Amino acid sequence: MTAAKRAERMATERGRLSELTDPVQRTKSYILISEVLLSFASDAVKDGTVEELGVLMDQYVTAIRSARDTMTASKRDPEKRPQGYRDLELALRAQTRSLRDLGGQLLVDQREPVDRAEAAASSIREELLQLLFPQQKPRVL
Repeated sequence: MTAAKRAERMATERGRLSELTDPVQRTKSYILISEVLLSFASDAVKDGTVEELGVLMDQYVTAIRSARDTMTASKRDPEKRPQGYRDLELALRAQTRSLRDLGGQLLVDQREPVDRAEAAASSIREELLQLLFPQQKPRVL
């Protein structure tokens, strides 16, 4: 997909957010936005225009935090109704790998925004895993 089509898709998704009321659909929309932002970040690294990485990574972190907040505010039980939680966790699993690969393509002094975004994605993923798979309570004999 061209950069113009990705930008158009992101603008469309951002516009849809105000209309969406279902938390799962809102979360999926945020996931799509985060993926488009990562593709722009990848383009910036390939093109050597790493100056814009900070802004892109900040927008990425905002998108994934918004997705997490949408699900946690929904009061959906992640164990009984995991859709949305699971979608975000799976997306973050793939995205942390992409961020790690992206950081590996940069010079050490250019990695800070990507490292911050990777840390945020990992942290949110861990939160989701705790919600989806809480510690088993010990059985009382």
